[in-house]
Amino acid sequence: MHAAVNNFVSGKVALAVGQTVHVEASNISETTRLVDDLALGRFGRLKLAIYLEEVFDLELPDEALEKFITVADIVDYVGRRYFRNIELSIPVATA
Repeated sequence: MHAAVNNFVSGKVALAVGQTVHVEASNISETTRLVDDLALGRFGRLKLAIYLEEVFDLELPDEALEKFITVADIVDYVGRRYFRNIELSIPVATA
């Protein structure tokens, strides 16, 4: 993923995680573990998913939610899907 895209997604994901677990986004890194470091349970994951779906206008299936171990997992997943959706919605100019 391009560095600017990664930074954009990472910042938004850190903010979403921070608001979900009531931690400053600046204290969350891509290596932060959702369960081990933040004690994010099933309800917290659902709350986080809803927030991410609203911010990035995408749908997170339950299977994806259960596979997220670190913040980096979310950043990678969202980055691939969010920017693929944007590229698909951009009209292609024909000459």
